[in-house]
Amino acid sequence: MQTRRQFVSKAAAVGAATVVAPEVLAQLAWARGAGKPLRSAGSFSDGLASGDPTPKSIVLWSRLDGVRSAGTAQLEVALDKGFKKVVTRTNVPTGPDVNGSLKAQVSKLKPYEEYFYRFSTKTKDSPVGRFRTALPAGSKQPVNFAFWSCQDYTHGWYNALAHLNGQDLDFVVCLGDYIYDETYHTVKDGTAVRDDTIGSPLPGYNDGRPVALTLADYRKKYSLYRKDENLRRMHQQFAFVSLWDDHEVQDNYAGKEADGGLPPVQKYSTARKKAGYKAWQESMPTFGAGKGKGTRIYRRLQFGSTVDLIIMDQRQYRANQPCDDAVAPACADWNQPRDFLGRTQMNWVKDQLSQSKAAWKVLANEVTIMPTKVLGDSFYTFDSWQGYPQEREELLQHIDEKGIKDVVFVTGDIHTFIAGAVERGFDGKGKTVATEFVGGSTSSQGLGETDLNAGGGVTLKGNDANPATPAAIIDALKGINTWVETADFDKHGYGLVKVDQSNFDCSLVRMSTIKKKTTKTEPQKGFRWKLPRGQVGTQGHEV
Repeated sequence: MQTRRQFVSKAAAVGAATVVAPEVLAQLAWARGAGKPLRSAGSFSDGLASGDPTPKSIVLWSRLDGVRSAGTAQLEVALDKGFKKVVTRTNVPTGPDVNGSLKAQVSKLKPYEEYFYRFSTKTKDSPVGRFRTALPAGSKQPVNFAFWSCQDYTHGWYNALAHLNGQDLDFVVCLGDYIYDETYHTVKDGTAVRDDTIGSPLPGYNDGRPVALTLADYRKKYSLYRKDENLRRMHQQFAFVSLWDDHEVQDNYAGKEADGGLPPVQKYSTARKKAGYKAWQESMPTFGAGKGKGTRIYRRLQFGSTVDLIIMDQRQYRANQPCDDAVAPACADWNQPRDFLGRTQMNWVKDQLSQSKAAWKVLANEVTIMPTKVLGDSFYTFDSWQGYPQEREELLQHIDEKGIKDVVFVTGDIHTFIAGAVERGFDGKGKTVATEFVGGSTSSQGLGETDLNAGGGVTLKGNDANPATPAAIIDALKGINTWVETADFDKHGYGLVKVDQSNFDCSLVRMSTIKKKTTKTEPQKGFRWKLPRGQVGTQGHEV
């Protein structure tokens, strides 16, 4: 009887080529398994993923469990789920130095085409994944995508991803905090739905809960998180665009600083940063900017003439946050030159915006660019763009003075749903030059679930089990932050975008709860906007 493997070997002629960026592979040690035989066994318990779609290429990823020596696994890409129309087949190298990761870039694909893929050993197949390549250059077709961030494994179920998985999407963007280096919640203390025990305790820090410190710790984090069926299914269905924020290494670290800008008790080190970066690179379907650029992950993806997606890195090149990163008024050196994107990346972002001919310029943004102020003229910490006012003004001035229209920031990090206007300056009197949508968190603790330092010595009490921030509090904070149209401190979810040549339609999808498994959502009223071309800010565009 003909086996599946024999059938595949007789399948349709291979028409596309698999291209692996040699400089990147050599740097990450992937190439050492090249030429080795196909592994006879092994499983793919972390699932598989596709990423960084272009009109003609994709990056495909999986991990082979228990790899102790160099070898290969087979990758097949086909036009059908049954793999009768195979378009490429190749062996992909792996080894223990990359934790069994398999990664390849497949090229010569057709634009805006659905493909299926799988990895195999001699005896075991991975699940079957699918992806859609990007629209061809010049296409004016609509684009649908979702954005999300901050998926603390312990604090709640990934109900947002369960809901997202029911959408028809061209791609999905994670804006950072895919894993959490620190464990903040436990089932025993009543704030967790499941436990994460990876890492080691640091005396005098994090209440004795474990913290990821080594490469092995960070690697285990990705495998733990991918035990979640909704996360695996999301990767299985949609092309993924990935960037990091702080928790892929350590909370609030500043990558340019030798000490990360952190107290010694937190045990930041260059070795720890490198371990976090290596585990991320091993675990994500991207080569970043590729071709010898090392850890450069800022890059641009284009989707016809409808969307240019400009992906930024707001951790690796930043200097230390000013003002002790406290909830406090601006300190004496707040408005001093200070790297955030850094000169090279800043110039690149400005060039991408200037060169873009897309209807919509979408900036994948780790931290809020709208200011967040609380009582007593205090900023709510200085970890976001507001801690780097000179770079913020440089970017917004460029957008303004170059007349760059239809710029939208999609943002994560702050665990809160926010929508509003991106204005120059910080006093509510500056010119509006862009729009920002902040997509809450997938599961990480929100502002309404914890005690919130509201400035001026005032603390707003939160409730992890039943968050219910009074509307009067939201209204009071909106009165201070006049650029904000709406906010929700209590719910979790993601951003859903449907964009065409005329409109940017964004829904902030809020799940009813994360403490039990459900796909029930809150009403959309007040949390969906249809922004016409040429307009900035959300005011007046609510659907």
